[in-house]
Amino acid sequence: MTRSFIAHSALGERLKFRSMTGQERISALFEHRVRLISDMPNIQPKRMLGEDMSIEVNLATELGGAGKRFLSGQVTRFAYVGKDDGDMSVYEATLRPWLWYATRRSDFKIFQFKTAPQILQEVLAPYGFAIDARLSGNYRTWDYCVQYAESDFNFVSRLMEQEGIYYFFSHAQGSHQLVLCDGPDSHTPLPNGPVKVPYHAGVLAAQILEQDFIDSWSHSEDIASGNFAADDYDFRKPNAEIDTVRQQPAGHSRDNFEIYDWPGGYTELGDGENYARLRLEQLAGRRELVSAEGNLRHMAPGYLFELARHPNAEDNRRYLIEAVSYDFQENALRVVGAADAAYSESTSSTSYRQTFEVLPDSAPYRPERVTPRPRTTGPQTAVVVGPAGEEIHTDEYGRIKVQFHWDRYGRRDENSSCWIRVSQTWAGSNYGAMHIPRIGQEVIVDFLNGDPDYPIVTGCVYNAAQMPPWELPRHKTQTGFQTNWSKGGGGKHMLRFEDSRGTEHIELSTDHGNTHLHMGYLMNQGSGVQRSYGFELRTNEWGSIRADKGLLLTTYTQDYAQRASRDNPDGHEHMGATLAQSNALMQASGQAVAATKALVGAMAQGKNQTLMGLVQGVQAAGGVSQAVAALAAGGTPEAGVSDNPDPAMADAQQMLDLSRKIDKPVVSIVSPEGQTMISPKPIVVSSGQSVSVRATSAMTLTTGAQLTQLVTGGMLTQVSEGGQVNVVSGGDIVSHASAGAVNLVSKTDASITSTDSNANITGRKSVVIQAADQDVFVTGKTSISLICGKSSIVLLADGTVKINGVKGLVNFTGELDQRGSKIFLNCDAPIGSEPEEAVVEDGVPVAPAAAATSAEASEHAVPAAAPPGYVTTGLGKGVDAIAARSPTLQRQVKFLQGQGWKIGYGAAGGGTYADTNPAVKKIVIDGNYASDPYKTAASLSHEVGHAVYSYRFKPDMSSKTAFVNSMLGSEGEAALNQIQVQREVWRAAKVDILKGANPANVEAFNDAYNSMVKGGTREAARAAAGKYYGTLTTSTTGEQYTQYYGNSYDKKYAGKH
Repeated sequence: MTRSFIAHSALGERLKFRSMTGQERISALFEHRVRLISDMPNIQPKRMLGEDMSIEVNLATELGGAGKRFLSGQVTRFAYVGKDDGDMSVYEATLRPWLWYATRRSDFKIFQFKTAPQILQEVLAPYGFAIDARLSGNYRTWDYCVQYAESDFNFVSRLMEQEGIYYFFSHAQGSHQLVLCDGPDSHTPLPNGPVKVPYHAGVLAAQILEQDFIDSWSHSEDIASGNFAADDYDFRKPNAEIDTVRQQPAGHSRDNFEIYDWPGGYTELGDGENYARLRLEQLAGRRELVSAEGNLRHMAPGYLFELARHPNAEDNRRYLIEAVSYDFQENALRVVGAADAAYSESTSSTSYRQTFEVLPDSAPYRPERVTPRPRTTGPQTAVVVGPAGEEIHTDEYGRIKVQFHWDRYGRRDENSSCWIRVSQTWAGSNYGAMHIPRIGQEVIVDFLNGDPDYPIVTGCVYNAAQMPPWELPRHKTQTGFQTNWSKGGGGKHMLRFEDSRGTEHIELSTDHGNTHLHMGYLMNQGSGVQRSYGFELRTNEWGSIRADKGLLLTTYTQDYAQRASRDNPDGHEHMGATLAQSNALMQASGQAVAATKALVGAMAQGKNQTLMGLVQGVQAAGGVSQAVAALAAGGTPEAGVSDNPDPAMADAQQMLDLSRKIDKPVVSIVSPEGQTMISPKPIVVSSGQSVSVRATSAMTLTTGAQLTQLVTGGMLTQVSEGGQVNVVSGGDIVSHASAGAVNLVSKTDASITSTDSNANITGRKSVVIQAADQDVFVTGKTSISLICGKSSIVLLADGTVKINGVKGLVNFTGELDQRGSKIFLNCDAPIGSEPEEAVVEDGVPVAPAAAATSAEASEHAVPAAAPPGYVTTGLGKGVDAIAARSPTLQRQVKFLQGQGWKIGYGAAGGGTYADTNPAVKKIVIDGNYASDPYKTAASLSHEVGHAVYSYRFKPDMSSKTAFVNSMLGSEGEAALNQIQVQREVWRAAKVDILKGANPANVEAFNDAYNSMVKGGTREAARAAAGKYYGTLTTSTTGEQYTQYYGNSYDKKYAGKH
């Protein structure tokens, strides 16, 4: 006879169907329990487990119908049950879908930048079974999604539930297929089944025997939430409103209940609105439900059918089958033969019945969210990771990447996790704390709301590979921070508090320049030897103290309870006393100055009166009177210092007042026990206004070399008592009033004495010697000479008096008494020859030959040819002469020539370059420069810089950016070399080899060179010059150097970034 149910298994006809019960539902794993009979009493379960078994269902009836359907599954349990009444062995097989295997495996795994369908494919593909993805929706890309301590099945289930994806299974003989759906278009009518399924109930149902129909139909509606709202938070848009609300009321009085979900699991408003729509569709889909039964065989979840013949016409419509329960019974095989194991079939009852649940297909189907999200049970630790070669890997928010200890798939690089925020002790708008964990550190990771998709770093911990910054427990009383320089370490910054009683101190320090600020107990950190108490700020580099509103340096004790920190009353009584003493001295000085000026004025007036008397007395001497009169008329009282003897007093008083309470940008240094300023090098004191140095007691000014005083507005030296002694033990004393008179005034004797040589009084116009009340004495040991042009009077010690002249006049208004042993008149006397006139320049007599001057060489003249012994460049004598003035260029060219380099001109317009290929080694200068030694020398110094640098420079090939930067560094080194040669040639010959270069370029390269000279590193200067060079164009291709080297890299390393 024809069997209604056939079991297809690995044992074929040796294993036959007897009965099956089971349930199949959308978005659920089916489970069918199949009873089987066999003449084999010892079937081993291992032979059946993991094999496919298909139950063939014959859909034909005596009144019609045709076709077959299959229920296929994997044998996940196989058991021997016993014997039936015909001595056949009875077995039971449990059939489940291959997706059930996903419940047998769990994992921790991170998925990044994938959509839900992509994640499903990645998780389920390894199982090796077919998937029919009937998905038409648009799915968000998950930046970060974690399978956390959950089975593959639970993970994909909750992901599909969240994204509105559901599934069912399509069956065939020997296999079944997972069908993924997200909308009505994913469903088709029942295969091999009627388009319409009739409903028969009561007496009619009992009369219909050979037809599949529904005999029980229960249609119900339920109260469900009609509103759904969700919200979330995105730290990148902290003020953004991303809440969403959806409504789909059912139309009754209690249809406005709302479900509010937070966090909603999204950061984009569009994603939130999509999730709200899915949740509301899922809620609405459960409001109307039908439970039905019938003697059916073709009902299967995920398919459509249409109800017919229901007395309620509204129920006669199309439905989606959500769940089906199976109960199939087949006639049993009974043994009718004997020991020959012959079998025959006899007929017994065969039945089939299905219970099922359906939903109207008018609303989209959405799976219920029944799979719980995994929750973390507390914080855990992880290791900070990042790209190879980096020490710190972060983004603009200070986030980091980590490798979780449970992550078997991460490669401990920048792709091991999402960007994870780091909790800081304080975080505000552009203020707060910032400690970025570094690669290799172990951090504590917690999870917002216990969700593994939302990690947050809450702290760092030490381990055996990452030990504390100082030895413990030896230094257990120390608290603070210590950093590590990046990249490569080699130094640190530190803020450390030592709380050990007796040695309390604070240290703020950096290894850069060995710069330290110590406060409290000062000791040697290496030996622990006490050095002092208080504070110490020191550095091996430069230091500065800046205070825009004022600075107080004092060693007085401060009354912190009563006074502000800038109050500075202590010690100023001393400055006040000094100023008072200065004021008294200056008053006395003012009186003395006034008296002196009056005396000088009177002397000047007396001098003029004397000269006028001379004029009146020599009226007869017409040739002389005019000159004497002019001299007398020109004499005026000498100018002197101002009437204020202490112009700086007002400023000093103002500074005293400002120093008492510093409320302006002044610097005040106050000490009760004194101050010292000591340096083996120069000390400079400069003021834009006045400088006051005052002492109530002695003051000593000592110098081991020259003392220079430069004064613009007058100089006053007043000694109240004790006298003044100026002694110069070596060298001369020169006092020169270049624009006024010199007055030496003494109340008693005034002496000008030369102890070893001459004493000279010289006047460009006249010399007046006057004794106002008594006599004028002029004495000489051997002679006294009065010489004026060709006239002279000489008094000799032997008594001889010689009066010489061309013409003579003796004119007396009184008597003339001439006496002598002999008096000769009109005798021929020898006349001495006049001396040769000296040449005078700027009032200084010089030898006539010294008055000549020579013109300077032109600033841009080419120096003479290179001296013998200097290297030659092969670029012409003019270039050789310039190169001879630069020791650097001489040394470099000599080195390169010794290495086999060739230097010469190339084709005109062919560009200038240095070919560092070891097989070539040549420097080529553009032929257009051959007539210009300056440009040639400038180009040579640049290319020589390239050539020499090539012996210690290797391009960085790790990436295109690194290669371009390293090659620009080579250009920067060549530019620095060019500037160095330029300066050496200028100092030696006043020739500027860059006089024709672009001024902006020269300025940029000089700035880089100066930064190095002023204390920067050559590496930094090279980088600065190279960065600027990147904006220039090459002389060979016309490209910018950045583009030129980038293209060069692409040609050599195509495909590498």
